Amino acid sequence: MRRGLIWGSFDRMTGLDYFTFVVLILLTGAGLAGAVFLAALPGKIAADRGHPQADAIRVAGWLGLLTLGLLFPIALIWAYTKSPGSQEIAALRQEVERLRDRVDDLAPGRTPPGNPGAPTS
Repeated sequence: MRRGLIWGSFDRMTGLDYFTFVVLILLTGAGLAGAVFLAALPGKIAADRGHPQADAIRVAGWLGLLTLGLLFPIALIWAYTKSPGSQEIAALRQEVERLRDRVDDLAPGRTPPGNPGAPTS
């Protein structure tokens, strides 16, 4: 009985055939590792830059992997943009810190900085 052209050739595999399968498996693993690295990249960039929407960017990066790269450029650009309110938030944080320092200066038992002779009670 004569075997088919394709299936009959598996009983005569050579060392080069096995090497081909090893290379194929290694390339598949490298491709998967690269895809995972690229999917995580926008979220890591956003977190390193202190972006207020870093979690959403991280999700968009992983959704970009699931959509075969459709959302990936959007997530990457979004990671590098500044949030519309980021400068206002930074200014408000500085103002809050200044006001906390002022309240600490006015605490009982301490002399206010602008009036050294005033009683502290």
